[in-house]
Amino acid sequence: MASVPEIILDNPFRVLGLYANSSYREIVASISKATKFMEVDRKVDYPLDLTMVKNLNVKSSLNHSLENLDNALALLSNSEERLKYAQFWFLRMTPLDDKAFNVLFAGEPNNALSVWNKEDNLSSLQNRMILYFWKGDFKPALQKAEQIYKLFPDEFLKAVDSKGILVKSSADLVQSFIDTLVKCQPPSELLDYIPTPFLADFIMPAISEGAITKINGAIQDAKDQLDILNNDGAAAVSQAFYNLGIGGKLLEDTKDEYHLLIRVSSSDNPRLQLVSDSLANMLYECSIDEYNIRKLSPDYSVNLLKNALTLCNNSVDKEEINNKIVLFQKKAGKLQHNQSKDDQSSRIQDPSGILFLFFIILIWAVLAIGRSGCY
Repeated sequence: MASVPEIILDNPFRVLGLYANSSYREIVASISKATKFMEVDRKVDYPLDLTMVKNLNVKSSLNHSLENLDNALALLSNSEERLKYAQFWFLRMTPLDDKAFNVLFAGEPNNALSVWNKEDNLSSLQNRMILYFWKGDFKPALQKAEQIYKLFPDEFLKAVDSKGILVKSSADLVQSFIDTLVKCQPPSELLDYIPTPFLADFIMPAISEGAITKINGAIQDAKDQLDILNNDGAAAVSQAFYNLGIGGKLLEDTKDEYHLLIRVSSSDNPRLQLVSDSLANMLYECSIDEYNIRKLSPDYSVNLLKNALTLCNNSVDKEEINNKIVLFQKKAGKLQHNQSKDDQSSRIQDPSGILFLFFIILIWAVLAIGRSGCY
């Protein structure tokens, strides 16, 4: 079961206790009511908090402080932001919705789903989607999202943007929905629940874009630390990069995103090849600079170079990386050979061992002379 998207738990409509199609006047009225409660030290609760509903992943009550209310108002005063949050909140549009919400507020989400299942209109689909997300059931949630944006895109936009400020196509709405979901949810969870190719065509590029952005960010961080190493020395490198090595931390920071990128991209994808080469190039630079300046072991450099070789797409660069692997392996072999010679030398020169051997021989000689005297 997937985790609940944070955009649902922290939704400003939830903070205000309102529906996604509530008017601006209703928003202001909600804040006014909450303010009056606070003036007499009374706790503010709304039915849409849903904190007491069974079978929902709601961990704690909301903080309806004046600061949070004002922040919610500011978010919903922006048309684009309001649309984003409306895509992840309940609509109240029909008598069926009233009946289902009464059941939901009584603590029975499954029965509320049964009520909404009687119709496939905009609000019933939207409300089922939100409940499925809240229960961690992503596959049915995404199925309802697909129905909404295929069947009711214009109706949805009109419901949440009554002033008609926004002009959005069905594809725009789907992309907005997916972009928001990918940013607030682990992409690996989404990939396990994509219901149809329709949504996959939106989700895959969004996940790919997010992974590439994070990998490029990690490469830039490594480059910055490598510049510091070259200009100011190892002591100036930040602690995180110092502990693992700059190249080692780059590998650590990019491995999950890179595997995710491979999962959603074809092998001949130009952007995948570009980011692979960039990553390989930075690992190559780290392997050399960290050996020369930080005096890290040749084995460390060999590990970085082998990873770079796996990532690299250019045959000329691959040959250069191979040459460096051979070079560092020779350095590692020579180092081990020298260490072995040092160990042998230390054993030969150890005076305690020689004295012990002399002592044993002396005792043996004394005993032998004693025995010969007895005969």
